[in-house]
Amino acid sequence: MAEIELRKVVKKYGELTAVNNLSFKEEDGELLVLLGSPGAGKSSTLKMIAGVESVTSGEIIMNGQVINRFDPSERDMAMAFETYALYPHLSVFENIAFPLRSPKRTQKYSENDVKKMVQEVAEFLEIEMLLERKPKELSGGQRQRVSLARCLIRTPQLYLFDEPIAHLDAKLRHRLRRELKKWQQTRKITTLYTTTDYLEAFSMGDRIVILSHGVLLQIGKWEEIYNRPAHLIIGTIISDPHMNTFLGEVVSKGDKISIQVKDIQFDIPSEIQNKIMELNVKEVIMGMFPSKIQPIDRMENKSGISNNYVEGFVEFIESRGSRRIIFLKTPHNLTFTLQLPLERSIRIGENIMCLFGKEDIQIFDKETQKNILLLEGEGVG
Repeated sequence: MAEIELRKVVKKYGELTAVNNLSFKEEDGELLVLLGSPGAGKSSTLKMIAGVESVTSGEIIMNGQVINRFDPSERDMAMAFETYALYPHLSVFENIAFPLRSPKRTQKYSENDVKKMVQEVAEFLEIEMLLERKPKELSGGQRQRVSLARCLIRTPQLYLFDEPIAHLDAKLRHRLRRELKKWQQTRKITTLYTTTDYLEAFSMGDRIVILSHGVLLQIGKWEEIYNRPAHLIIGTIISDPHMNTFLGEVVSKGDKISIQVKDIQFDIPSEIQNKIMELNVKEVIMGMFPSKIQPIDRMENKSGISNNYVEGFVEFIESRGSRRIIFLKTPHNLTFTLQLPLERSIRIGENIMCLFGKEDIQIFDKETQKNILLLEGEGVG
């Protein structure tokens, strides 16, 4: 049972700040995912918690006790390293069994128990046929599963998974997402998990911490983050293709505010209008996820009530399995992408009418790139 809290944690490697003033709390039994691009500070954070990297400043607290100076063996954690960290002279079986035979373990296991436990976790990860091999005889994906098995064979207070399935083939990766989640839920062991894959984060995490260049941008459930990203950068992390972004000018007509992007005027929710008036903002960045843009029949727009209809010329189509990514351009060179199911018939050169639903529009401050709704009334802009 473990609760983990980071308070203003900093990690520096010479002049490079890998983790910058990071604070968050993970509840007992929670699976918390650290999501970010390479270099975001995810691995450094896990290594500091595990004790294999020192903390430059700040505190790491476990169950109410500061553990910064605790030896790794005193922390009762199990970590699967992205770099595998296998013992080259030991067989796969011996690598997996190593934590059970450690002289520092207070609980001792018989050899029959060890064999049974190794066989169980090896079958779970589909590596039971590799137990007699040495690490040099394994592929990268097989080594990663051995590293993960060595972690899972233990029952610690905290699991630390550093991109544990990143090097596996797609089919196995998808299966292990589900199985690892069930494994963690059954055992109710507090787990920190890192990934660069937002779909992996969304499917596995009870909550998600989004990092960029060592800085925490947002923490919350995936629905909260997707429906209201706190920062413009998040639109590049949790969407593929990236969120469409447009530089916009604030236009006021009476008590109504809209956003002018080139020749197109967009209606926005009243909540955002009120915030723009409060902050006296003149220019903003408007964002829209490709999955939120709706292609419509021209007849649906015959009333002309909303400003949020945009006609685009199809320049390019990219097929991605069950979906297509459509690249469009307007007559005034506004470019954007939308996502369509594969069965939707569409051709390059076709003109499509699209609806930018105002409730799905995100507005970010031009200077700070933060979501306008999360800014305080500082008179920015």
